[in-house]
Amino acid sequence: MRAIDFAPIARDLRTLMLGTIRDQEPLARHTSFRIGGPARVYLEPSTEEGVVRSLEWLKERGIPYFILGQGTNVLVSDRGVEAVVISTSRGLKEIAIADRRMEAGSGVLLTKLSHLAERSALAGLEFAISIPGTLGGALVMNAGAHGSAMVEIVKTVRVWDPTVGVHQISAEEAEFEYRQSRFQRSPWIALAATMELESGDRERIRQTMQHFMATRKSTQPVGEPNAGSVFKNPKPLFAGQLVESIGAKGWRAGDAEVSSLHANFIINRGQARACDVLQLMRRIRFVIYQRYHVVLRPEVRWIGPGEGGASTTWENLWCEEGVGLTEPCE
Repeated sequence: MRAIDFAPIARDLRTLMLGTIRDQEPLARHTSFRIGGPARVYLEPSTEEGVVRSLEWLKERGIPYFILGQGTNVLVSDRGVEAVVISTSRGLKEIAIADRRMEAGSGVLLTKLSHLAERSALAGLEFAISIPGTLGGALVMNAGAHGSAMVEIVKTVRVWDPTVGVHQISAEEAEFEYRQSRFQRSPWIALAATMELESGDRERIRQTMQHFMATRKSTQPVGEPNAGSVFKNPKPLFAGQLVESIGAKGWRAGDAEVSSLHANFIINRGQARACDVLQLMRRIRFVIYQRYHVVLRPEVRWIGPGEGGASTTWENLWCEEGVGLTEPCE
């Protein structure tokens, strides 16, 4: 891969006046794990137009980029990201409610959308009150909790496609499945989504949200740096139960530790590195494969050297499926 000089890229981006730009910005400041090396260029556009102009400008020049929302479901390499990281935290924040439909930008927090729906006596977003992160991340992962998921409420998504620009797709075209969507398999970027909710009783909606939040606080390490569920559930089994069954609660690698509250969470005890988290994940994956012949697949997203110039695939981190389980990759 050719070496890229990011200094002139940052300089030229500044002339476009799209928003805030920082060089060598530590991504540990922008992830819930509090882990991650620097982004060569960190760009925070102030509008959706700025996000789109940034994407078009980078595409035309073949410059690698990566979209970052709230950073709640990612593990960033200690080496950082040799790319332009575009934050949606300011540029994709518009919200509109009409009748039973809510349209929101991908940078809006799910918890905010849940509260807005409750205040409008709209049901269907209660499950999202316990999911940290943005709408964009939820669309990419088809995020879900408490038996519900985004696929049940999303009707349309406004996307940026590098081949045709901005256009709208249906939920069917997004190909939502369990913890995945077409956004993981294509270069599309979700800019906003329209959700269809149901009229409901505000007090009942509020009580349901309170129940979900209480459940989360009693079963998950809320308040401790983590990236949510580490592994997908290998249906019909549950990853957390499998990890707990091998006695992994409390396992440590450096400052990374398997939560004693929920075994499918790894927490940062202070100065954990990405390599520490990977070491724990490999160990868990190996033991479970040896004992149950079940291959756990990550739910947390890896951001590091490789894919699109910005990250690599989990399969490369494990070496080869069923082979890399026996020893870590170099």
